[in-house]
Amino acid sequence: MQRSHTGLICRAHDRFNPSIALWQHFVQANPSKPRDRRQLSTATPATQDDATAHGKHAESESSTSPEARDAQRSQVETREPEKEPTAKPWKLRMMRTDKGPWLSSKVAVSTAKNKKLRREAPRALLKEHEKLLAAARHAHSKLESYKGVIVQPMMSETSIKESQLPWCLNEKDRALPGVSRLRLEITEFYNYTTPDHHETLARKHVVERVRNHLREWLPDYKVEVFGSERTGIGMPLSDLDFRLVPKSESLDPAQARLPPSQTQRNKNIKMLQELRYAGFRNNKEYLLPVVRHARYPLISAQDAQSGLDIQIVLANDTSISRVIMQGYMDEIPYLRELYCVVKTIFDTRGLSDVFRGGFGSYPLFMMVVASLKHTPSPPGDSARALLNFLHFWGKFDTAKRGISIEPAYFYDKAEHPVLTDVQRAKRENGKIDPMPDYMLSLRDPADETNDLGRKGVAIKHVQVTLRDLHYQLVNDIKVNTRPSLLAPLVGNSYLLQLERRRKLREYGRDLKDKQAKMLSQKAEAVRKANQLGQSMPPQLVNEEAPKTNEEETALKKENEEEEETKQRLAREQMDRDWQRLTDEMNERLRKKAEKASALEHGDAMATIPGMPAVEEESQAKETTTTT
Repeated sequence: MQRSHTGLICRAHDRFNPSIALWQHFVQANPSKPRDRRQLSTATPATQDDATAHGKHAESESSTSPEARDAQRSQVETREPEKEPTAKPWKLRMMRTDKGPWLSSKVAVSTAKNKKLRREAPRALLKEHEKLLAAARHAHSKLESYKGVIVQPMMSETSIKESQLPWCLNEKDRALPGVSRLRLEITEFYNYTTPDHHETLARKHVVERVRNHLREWLPDYKVEVFGSERTGIGMPLSDLDFRLVPKSESLDPAQARLPPSQTQRNKNIKMLQELRYAGFRNNKEYLLPVVRHARYPLISAQDAQSGLDIQIVLANDTSISRVIMQGYMDEIPYLRELYCVVKTIFDTRGLSDVFRGGFGSYPLFMMVVASLKHTPSPPGDSARALLNFLHFWGKFDTAKRGISIEPAYFYDKAEHPVLTDVQRAKRENGKIDPMPDYMLSLRDPADETNDLGRKGVAIKHVQVTLRDLHYQLVNDIKVNTRPSLLAPLVGNSYLLQLERRRKLREYGRDLKDKQAKMLSQKAEAVRKANQLGQSMPPQLVNEEAPKTNEEETALKKENEEEEETKQRLAREQMDRDWQRLTDEMNERLRKKAEKASALEHGDAMATIPGMPAVEEESQAKETTTTT
């Protein structure tokens, strides 16, 4: 017989059984309630005897009076019950499912899911960046091409509204036209990314500490600061670059262009490895010291207290590069602001790591200058210059043309490759393969044999990303309703750098407090000494006080004179090189014009009846030989 109704079946993975309901109602409601006990009315020790004593027990019971039995019963009934052990408190255990902890509502499920995605998104995006750069390097090693994709900026686990970004304009300035808004916002962003007082103090202290350590470990070398910290375009978290200079090095900047020989390079690597082992490996002030093999080998590490990255390089002199960069910054007033935005665009997308196929600080600076030098009408402000940079490099054909900055012209990559004499000879002998045609060729204005794009393997990713940013920025300027026009370009940098900048500021603040405390102690000691007519205690005079003796003064003067000499020689060498390159360009253009004129003359003569065209070069040689 079939049932009159269909039975309901619960298909949930955590279904609620009736036994659980009964258990919660009867057991969990009163967990410590004692059980009911039976009243023992006939229980006597005789009941525990064997069957042979049964008769005697019955006879004794029958002969006992009713009063005695009542007294015995009352004694048994009034006996105190045994105490049960105290029940342990109940522990509620979170129910788990195949997908994780069981949640009671859809809102809780959605919230937990969003938190998990926000927590895992930065790591997933970082892995995606590494995969893109690894694929580009693999294709480059195989002399193959690859497909460029848009590289998204790295993310933080937390989020912030665009209107709360520190460089965001106020309501009054947001009403300005789009280009004017962008120009003001670039200035505000530059002011935010410029190191403040405490960050500057911390960076200077780390520079002096590392310099003193290197002088102690390598007394035969001079230590120079170079890079962005030397040129003045460094940001709060920029690397601190140190150059180890042999005391016997020549001051001639022309000698600095010669790359080290293989023997000298091996010697430099060995020395850096010894320095890492002796000075950095067991020193708790530095983290993760690594020797990196490059054209100029270096040691990379991180300062433990400030979190700043440090690089110690055995490189040639960079005086000519510094002179050229300073000249461009004097020529273009907004160049620092523009470079700051471009550098942050590359940093937040992982495209500024040279060892992974990105572009370093110096190539990026020259890319910015090249976009301005090769524009028919140079932009007059930073906003138009940023739009020009994104458009210029997003559309530039890297397969056919190379770029020269001084003098400013385009050249044929295949006909005029940027190579040293040694590289050119090896290429002609087939010992080295030519670069893939998609690689950028950007000639260094400080060294005509140095190609600044030869390590930029990720150039295709860079170009696709810049095209996308240009399209988005142009659209945002037209609409002009976004709280921050720079947010799609550099907005993520705020949260990505927030904790590191906070640590750096705290370190600088602690240094300032220590200096103030030390000065107050000295002032108090001087005041007491003056009152008592005594001299200041020597321990306060020598405690981390700046030395002003004759030896320090002489050394400082010697360094200043040496730097002035380097700058003068660098300017002279730069002028000679640029004049020679200009003459070569003019000679190349003259030959090209003569060739074009000869072809036009030949075509014109060919149109005259009975007049042959311009003779081929081989025919002319044969005629000369016959004659």
